[in-house]
Amino acid sequence: MKKIAVITGASKGIGLSCAKAFLKKGFIVVDASRTEAGKIKNKNYMYVKTDISKEKDVKVLIEKVIDRFGRIDVLICNAGFGKFANLVDSKTKDFDSMFAVNVKGVYLSCRYALPHMLEQKSGTIIIVSSIAGKNGVASASIYSATKHAVIGLASSLMAEVRKDNVRVVTVCPGSVDTNFFDQPGTILNSRRETILSPDDVAAACLLAVELPQNALMNEIEIRPLMPSK
Repeated sequence: MKKIAVITGASKGIGLSCAKAFLKKGFIVVDASRTEAGKIKNKNYMYVKTDISKEKDVKVLIEKVIDRFGRIDVLICNAGFGKFANLVDSKTKDFDSMFAVNVKGVYLSCRYALPHMLEQKSGTIIIVSSIAGKNGVASASIYSATKHAVIGLASSLMAEVRKDNVRVVTVCPGSVDTNFFDQPGTILNSRRETILSPDDVAAACLLAVELPQNALMNEIEIRPLMPSK
């Protein structure tokens, strides 16, 4: 029986790399994004249009997956975005939208997928945070706050469900060469070709899933080995 991986934000960046990596390993991949990748042609790929900040969308997503496949083996909470400004210049609407996607979206995805993992007594949840969730970053106070928040959510959830044979893994990448750094106000201190690639982060996610079932790698901090200016 093929295993089922639900990946939020799999239309680009880290999520797209995760989708490709898990497809190569024989998973059925469900891409839960606002827009379809358009880059994956595979019989084991399924797209469900999803805005993870909306509870109705997440509920429908999980219902569709369960109706079709009957289980969820892996949930990768990857979707997220950042807008950058010094706090004094920031906008409340940006605060609200970042917390809606980056934090509420993770909460909703976990909340609706978890009952099925608990029932089947197995599953792995991967929550993609950031090094910015462990260290403050100038001009990224709101984004950094969202990533700190999901680390707290993930560590608490891990403590809740490990007894039920469900693994919760937090992945904290350093700088990754995605469209994240195309956003206004972002600061990159190294050349893009020397930072992490999305495939590097996807490999870490796959590693966490492929560990022996009795092993839990609850946090992965992954950084570029030789970043240079």
